Amino acid sequence: MNAIESVAVASAIEAFTDLWHRILNVGPKWLVALAVLVVAWLLARLARVLVRKVVGRTSTQGHVDLLLARAAAGLILIAGFMVALSEIGMSINAALAALGLASVGIGFALQDVLGNLFSGIILLVQHPFTIGDEIRVGEQEGVVENIRVRDTQILTYDSRRVFIPNKTVFDSSIINYSSNATTRIDLRLLLKEGADIARARAHAVKILEGAEGVLDRPQPAVLIDSDRESVVLVLRFWAESGRDREMNLKSVILEALIASL
Repeated sequence: MNAIESVAVASAIEAFTDLWHRILNVGPKWLVALAVLVVAWLLARLARVLVRKVVGRTSTQGHVDLLLARAAAGLILIAGFMVALSEIGMSINAALAALGLASVGIGFALQDVLGNLFSGIILLVQHPFTIGDEIRVGEQEGVVENIRVRDTQILTYDSRRVFIPNKTVFDSSIINYSSNATTRIDLRLLLKEGADIARARAHAVKILEGAEGVLDRPQPAVLIDSDRESVVLVLRFWAESGRDREMNLKSVILEALIASL
């Protein structure tokens, strides 16, 4: 081996030795950082369970405990990530600055995602509806099955599962059929020309008095209205809230009224 080869081998050995020492020095820090992340993940899962259990005992809104549980888990994960960065020697301030710069570009690309996220948080806090409510959003109506941060899931009356982006829900008019225990129903029937109005009204009153599902209070009423040149019989009564219940009750009363006339 000549002098040049000896120098090259010595340099390679020295470089390898230096790299090995660096790995030994940094390795434990990476292991500690990894351990911190694992512990943070476990604590986040535990926090979700505990928060939902504790809040669920005091809150009647099922989605409130879910929101707080997710928030607690998210804070723990963020704290664990920051601690892990500090363990490997990375400046937390520098990481936050880099994250801030990156978020500007990401924000433009994720406008819809972020819009759904923040709309979902507002819906969870304001709770214009809750799981199990019957609602109408735009052209969709049904029973709320789930309220997530990104979308609201409803089961329509023809058994279709619809996922509505929360931004769409937030920007739309919402009808909550379950917000009150009872609802008023107006059933209109166009009378034929020359029909006996007094007789038709008497039959309608009798049908409402005997119809199962029609509440006694407020008292049902049968009114007379007009539609252009025709006479309209208006049956106004109250029933327990529920779209299916309302449609079935209207069908039964209308069928009985038509048969009596």
